[in-house]
Amino acid sequence: MIIGLQITAIVFSLIMIYFAILNYRRGEINGVEIFSWILIWSVTIFAISFPDILRTFARAFSITRLFDLLVVGGFILVISMVAKAYISTRKMERKLNEFIDKDAKKTARNFKSKNVSEK
Repeated sequence: MIIGLQITAIVFSLIMIYFAILNYRRGEINGVEIFSWILIWSVTIFAISFPDILRTFARAFSITRLFDLLVVGGFILVISMVAKAYISTRKMERKLNEFIDKDAKKTARNFKSKNVSEK
């Protein structure tokens, strides 16, 4: 049973590495992101292949079950990714607002000068 789950998880991790490389080639992610994703999925493959090493690591932090360690690690990963996405979204929103303000001012000037010249 465990071997089947390990094989499924390894195949899934390899597919995710493939998708990361595909998105990098399309230009949807940059070099740092591709490195991060490949590192994350490679560590996942290593952890799945050698669970006893993770158990030793979990005991060092006084975590009794391996699943608890994986859940804590998953939470840390997800929270950091959400924080990065939030910051990126706020930065993009700020740039968009600046662009809209500049465009609105330019349009208002053009409209005003057009109306003055018609009188």
